[in-house]
Amino acid sequence: MSTETKTVYQLDRHHCYLCTTVADRDPLDENNWLIPAGCVETAPPQTGKNQAAQWQQESQTWRIIPDYRGQTAYRADTWQHDGIAADTVTEPGELPEGLTIEPPPSSLHTWDAAKKTWVLDAETAAALKQAQQEEMWTRIKAKREEQRYGGAYIPALKKWLQSDEPSRTQYLQLQLLEAKGLFKQPVRWKTMDNSFIGLDAAAVTAIALQIMDNEQADFANAERHKAAMEKVEHPLEYDYSDGWTANYEQPAAELEETEK
Repeated sequence: MSTETKTVYQLDRHHCYLCTTVADRDPLDENNWLIPAGCVETAPPQTGKNQAAQWQQESQTWRIIPDYRGQTAYRADTWQHDGIAADTVTEPGELPEGLTIEPPPSSLHTWDAAKKTWVLDAETAAALKQAQQEEMWTRIKAKREEQRYGGAYIPALKKWLQSDEPSRTQYLQLQLLEAKGLFKQPVRWKTMDNSFIGLDAAAVTAIALQIMDNEQADFANAERHKAAMEKVEHPLEYDYSDGWTANYEQPAAELEETEK
């Protein structure tokens, strides 16, 4: 028994391939198919990104053409002046002269028609890079400052102790009492894991030294990142996440690695 339907290929109003559908066999002529309007029997070729297969009626063949429909096209010739984006592309084919679908990285960029890309002149590029370096250095310093309050792990106590400003003030007060010979009994202290320990003079000294060591290490790490960041092409993409001292939020496995 013969097949009663066969696959055909629907065209859109631009004669570009849209989807597959089926044609029914002609009940009056089994050798004939009832092809739906706007369909062809020849399968379209495969297309890549920003391409469409367009049916050529005269030659009865497919042709692959550029297709940017649904994308925003930017007016490369006027962007520097008003930054106006063209309407969404609705027609297949090459973009009109002066349009590009590549978005400008910033309002400072201009379109290089010969290279078909957005560019910065040398002076503007240098100024932009310097501004980006300053912004990234601000982020690095903020990370360095954040590290000061992440707590300090004291190996001798096997505990995390606070490093916030109120706690630092209390450590200093205890050290002053020790200097005057008034620190006679251990102080009951709640650690960062909510357990209690007794702080004596030796423990307070260990805490103060660990906090100082952490701050020195983080200060040096910030300067290392600053020097490395200033050498990269894209400062805002620089990754400054490594090299910092451990803080209380870090997983135990990371802390153990830090202690080695």
